[in-house]
Amino acid sequence: MHWHKSYETGNTIVDKDHKEIFELVNKLINSNFSNKVQDTTNAIDYLSGYVLRHFANEERLMEESSYPQASTHKQIHQDFVTAVTQLKNKLNTHPDTSAVVLEINKTIVDWLSDHVLGSDKAMAEYYRTWALAR
Repeated sequence: MHWHKSYETGNTIVDKDHKEIFELVNKLINSNFSNKVQDTTNAIDYLSGYVLRHFANEERLMEESSYPQASTHKQIHQDFVTAVTQLKNKLNTHPDTSAVVLEINKTIVDWLSDHVLGSDKAMAEYYRTWALAR
């Protein structure tokens, strides 16, 4: 998964976090090619922790600007955390199953792309408009 200018939201905090998340996703994908379950587990654990910090940053911006879609956006974040937790549990239960690894990659890559291009861009635009109006 490669960072592309189309993923930029215009918010330097959000974009910096997103670039780091893209790098972490690439590490996760590459760890899967090493066929070492521990590498994949370590990568997904680190990614999960970073994503939680990123979500907190985004949610702070939403709160600060009274973003009208904040509750929906927060629920999307929670749904992702739940999905990743379920995938981590699957990996722990079936560590030698390449299907689990593929599911992890697909879920995370698809979600990240859709979320950044949709919800995050909308939130960042709202925040930018709000900040300019102050």
